[in-house]
Amino acid sequence: MPHPPDDPPIAAGLDLDLDVIVETGLPVDLDLDALHRLIPFVLHAEGAAGPWTVAVVLTDDDRLRTLHRDFMGLDTPTDVMTFPLSDGDVAAAEERGGDVIVSVERAAHQAAEYDQTVAQEASFLVVHGLLHLCGWDDGSDAERSRMLARQADLIAAFDSGKPLRATGP
Repeated sequence: MPHPPDDPPIAAGLDLDLDVIVETGLPVDLDLDALHRLIPFVLHAEGAAGPWTVAVVLTDDDRLRTLHRDFMGLDTPTDVMTFPLSDGDVAAAEERGGDVIVSVERAAHQAAEYDQTVAQEASFLVVHGLLHLCGWDDGSDAERSRMLARQADLIAAFDSGKPLRATGP
């Protein structure tokens, strides 16, 4: 994953407790250091402030399918799931953040479909989960289109090293 020459700025007042957990083999092109920079970059771009706790779990299809079945009632594969620390208004919550669980296997399959690297697709999925933690929703076609466009803008800005302003969910 390309990344800007300098670390992205962290928003003033953002106190981020970040953990990236690897439960499966990673694609050779996935740069964990870049992923550690991407996460605060996205939170900064989304105007996150105060204490945030984020865990990104890189896992396999079986684990994510089990979570999908247990928590959503859908016994189907999926690419990313997000578990916020709080239910409800993100801005008013005392605890902000949550878990973003990504299937690296699903990312590899989708990368081929979208003509990109596995690292690019995994990063795209991480950003998707982070946007959910920031209050974005993709329940309708219009919301999903808007969210996917924001994901693409965030990745492009990160890759170029240029900051983005928050647009909000």
